Amino acid sequence: MQLPADAIREGPVALGPPFEEDARAVLGELRPALAEVLEHLSPPVRRASDLRRRLGLSHKVSWGLFNAATGRDMRALPSLMPGERAMEGFLGAAARHGVPPAAVERARAAFRRFEEMVDRDAGSRDAFETMVSGLSVASDTEGAASSAELRHKRAAFRAAALLWGRQARASCLVKIMHPSAGPEGRGLLDRVLIRGLVGLRSTRRGVPAHTVASHWSVPNAGDPEAGPPEPLDAGSGPEGIGLLPDFCSRPLPEFRLVESRPGHCAYELAGERLGPSGEVTYFAANIFRADSAAPGSAPGAEVGLSRAVTLPTEAYVGDILMHRSTWDTSPPAVRVYACRLDGVMEDRPGDLLRLSEGAEYLGEGPDAARTPLIPRYADLLTRAITRAGWRPAEFRVFRCLVRYPVMYTRIRMVLGGGPAGAGA
Repeated sequence: MQLPADAIREGPVALGPPFEEDARAVLGELRPALAEVLEHLSPPVRRASDLRRRLGLSHKVSWGLFNAATGRDMRALPSLMPGERAMEGFLGAAARHGVPPAAVERARAAFRRFEEMVDRDAGSRDAFETMVSGLSVASDTEGAASSAELRHKRAAFRAAALLWGRQARASCLVKIMHPSAGPEGRGLLDRVLIRGLVGLRSTRRGVPAHTVASHWSVPNAGDPEAGPPEPLDAGSGPEGIGLLPDFCSRPLPEFRLVESRPGHCAYELAGERLGPSGEVTYFAANIFRADSAAPGSAPGAEVGLSRAVTLPTEAYVGDILMHRSTWDTSPPAVRVYACRLDGVMEDRPGDLLRLSEGAEYLGEGPDAARTPLIPRYADLLTRAITRAGWRPAEFRVFRCLVRYPVMYTRIRMVLGGGPAGAGA
């Protein structure tokens, strides 16, 4: 449900019956707390088997905790949580492996509140799992990806990575929306756009270097003419790219501006090193002032996030952060379309793929967005929001997490509006 742009409201929106509110709060605290523990482990934990080897956990416990920290659907958390003794073993091992005491204690406290709610409201884990299954989170018509679908997507990723000679552990695209200041910005939103890749590597010489696409946009209903973007971090690489040096690998990745078609520009990643020793991680961010219509401010106005998949990637993290005055907790609609060869960005029914991807509301503030898939992600979001002059705690976080996104598809998230053009 969209809110008019001038309907500024403070505090959380009612989420439903008391149990549903409490369950969302408890599970919404538990997942980022687990993600923070995993985030501090070194070397990085990239899959459940890494966690098992690093901390000496059983297969069942490591698989459950990793999926609880990275999963899309909070309703799955109760079935993934270990018992109290196994959880304490995990936290003790994490502390011995250098995870800061504050992070360990936050996870312990979040797990304690989870256990208390189970005892108080359900009496058993089995009963609690049944009660939580009724929560409305990501689109219930789509649900979590089936095991068969995930198996096929993983196989496609592995084949594409070998054939193309390049791959990445994670791709990230974030849009942060805030009401524009001043009377001339009434009904309009400022936006910060963050793009990044984690663990980009080449395995074959001569493959095309990865490019960061330029800033392009197909206007949505009610959008004004877009002005030039401003880099969020001054002196951050080639003009217009907006590199965030503090969140990039070292040595700092180098990019060169490449000619493209009118209205587009691209930055090509330089470098020839192969394999893990040549891995690159980078993030870039730009801010656009008063260039987006707020949902509800004009017929068909929407906030969209669109990612074209052109690189074999283990995971895609697409986040929309909405200032709480502009949207409630309703998650975005998610659709996956085949990329059109003619370059048309219109959403056409014939291009829609029947994949079970969805989005979820995670909570408020950057901590709700924590994930071990992206190093220091909460810090990155906090930096971007404060650099824009806004308050991090005032943003609601919505996520579309796609495991092994299919090559040459377009993953589209939409809040509000109707069938408008691509949003990012």
